[in-house]
Amino acid sequence: MPALILTILTPIAAWYHVRRDSQPRSRERTIEIFLLWWLAVPIGVASLLSAAFHVFDGPAIADMVGFTRGDGGFQFENAMGDLAIGVTGLLCIRFRGYFWLALLLVAAIQYYGDAYGHFYQWIENDNTKSGNIGPPLWLDLIVPTLGLVLYWLHQRASAASRAQAAAPARSSDPAA
Repeated sequence: MPALILTILTPIAAWYHVRRDSQPRSRERTIEIFLLWWLAVPIGVASLLSAAFHVFDGPAIADMVGFTRGDGGFQFENAMGDLAIGVTGLLCIRFRGYFWLALLLVAAIQYYGDAYGHFYQWIENDNTKSGNIGPPLWLDLIVPTLGLVLYWLHQRASAASRAQAAAPARSSDPAA
């Protein structure tokens, strides 16, 4: 549930950041701020929280997901993946460029793989627990997809800014 709350609050925080930003407002800068918040919060912070839940409350998480065959021992492995993604998400505050794309690709592989597992459990085992087909499934689909879309939009806006900066300035003097 914390991941859902963070995902909902992130656009609000990003919007506030855009409004308070001291740099000149542009399409590129606005998208960059939203992308940065998306990488740091729904991917970074939420993954760190998920890692903590998997480590410190693994059996309860397994029960919530509907995976009750055993003691939830898979939780530690999930936690380490979440921890890696979470730390990398927070590092996006410091590192930019292709670092962001690398995180998005890793997160997409992990989250889409998780979504596949949720669908599989739903179809094969009729697992309709909310931890299987509820918010975790939705977030596994929405978070990486929106992150990749924001990255693509940011790349387009950056290319447009570079093209505009490289274009020769037009003179207002007709004699020139």
